[in-house]
Amino acid sequence: MTIPRFYPLGTPGQAWGPAEVQQWRARQVRQRSYADDVLSAVEQLRAQWDVESYGEVVYADSVHSEERFPLMALRSRSWSSALPTVLVTGGVHGYETSGVHGALRFAAEHAAAYAGRVNLLVAPCVSPWAYERIQRWNFDALDPNRSFRADSPAQE
Repeated sequence: MTIPRFYPLGTPGQAWGPAEVQQWRARQVRQRSYADDVLSAVEQLRAQWDVESYGEVVYADSVHSEERFPLMALRSRSWSSALPTVLVTGGVHGYETSGVHGALRFAAEHAAAYAGRVNLLVAPCVSPWAYERIQRWNFDALDPNRSFRADSPAQE
């Protein structure tokens, strides 16, 4: 007999309110560094790519100090409006580590094979706060992938 297990916060079938989000945040622990793992790797690729910031996410509340994460992208140097454009992303969900490291590895080892054939834009880590905490959701307990729309409540 399998006993169903529920997440230890909230009430099954009911959306979380501010109290549950605060309880969830209190359980989150930084387990790795976006700066060390991603930003340093992006910096090492600067000789091969145009490195651009496409924004910043800023998180804080009455309990948690402000955290700022620059959102960085790698853009092919031989950009041409005559070529199709390919977007490579990783880290939309922070617990999907392979996407982050796969995007960076692609940029470092395989992207040159596409030069002159396509424009490449690589955003290796879309949700840095979640990446550091190995979470699907961002600081606001939102899934950035489920919030990909013009009026999105997710900063990402």
